[in-house]
Amino acid sequence: MCRRCRSGSTMVEKACPDDYDGYGLSIQPARPERKGRSMATIIGDMPSVGCTCRGVSQFVRMAGWSQPELVCEDFALVLVRRGILPVRVDDVDLRVGPGDLMLVPPQGRVCGTQYVTDPLEYFSVHFDLASWRRSSLGVNASRGDESDTHFALPLYGCDVATDRLTVMFNQLHDIHASHGEGAASPYCDCFIMAMLMELAYQAGRKGGGEQFDHVVLQRVNDWIKANAFDDISVADIAEQFNYSAGWLSTVYKQEFGVGIAAQIANIRIKRAEELLMSTSMSVAQVAQATGFNDAKYFMRVFKQHTGLTPTRYRTSFPLRHYRAGR
Repeated sequence: MCRRCRSGSTMVEKACPDDYDGYGLSIQPARPERKGRSMATIIGDMPSVGCTCRGVSQFVRMAGWSQPELVCEDFALVLVRRGILPVRVDDVDLRVGPGDLMLVPPQGRVCGTQYVTDPLEYFSVHFDLASWRRSSLGVNASRGDESDTHFALPLYGCDVATDRLTVMFNQLHDIHASHGEGAASPYCDCFIMAMLMELAYQAGRKGGGEQFDHVVLQRVNDWIKANAFDDISVADIAEQFNYSAGWLSTVYKQEFGVGIAAQIANIRIKRAEELLMSTSMSVAQVAQATGFNDAKYFMRVFKQHTGLTPTRYRTSFPLRHYRAGR
């Protein structure tokens, strides 16, 4: 507040007109007084999420280990990072691979079906739900009138895109460790609920019907055709569309009857045939133009597809074309 004009503001200190120097008025933001006073805060009530964290762990198992038989006291959500986890849950045999999820319900009986042959690494999250029930309607059960109040989780093996869930597992592991083992943490409870909502969303989208898969996979197929001659891999394509490579490979083959890698090779070889028939490009140049960095590898793949080497294919084409025209 100015001593001369006694003007003032709760937000800014206004300059007194008597201070005008001919160039401009100085207006500066007010600073909160810090004489023993704390800054204002907002206090919110913790929501009732209906989920309680019971434990978060990361395991590394070496070759020769097998899952001992046990009965889960609570829900267990498992994400494998590397290796294969061969288990039986109740009467269902599973081989949970990298990027795959497994959900075990309370009182679910788990046992290994064989010894692991390679190092195995996985996350395991144990939690309770305040209210839940089994349903035979599948993941689309949450798409009806109860979609705002209920969510559906796929039991046992979960064939969904897990990219975001993998990040969330890592974050939850860090959050749980920072709060101390065995300590109650509403933060962990809420975070697990967010993970379950993400899982339900991914499962619902995956099980949303053939129309969804067809539209998405057609876009993937169009992208492959447009970029097949570049240096691309299945992982690159999965990243482009924000899906896991394993899930995308599986549904793509179900839709088109051929795997992604094989489809890329088919497109490249078809183009190579056209170039061999219509240009004088060398075999090495054709290989380079169709996305093959190694001419010898190109010749091997070409022969696998056509039964002929590129050179033999080029020299035999005029004869084949002549006979076809007779």
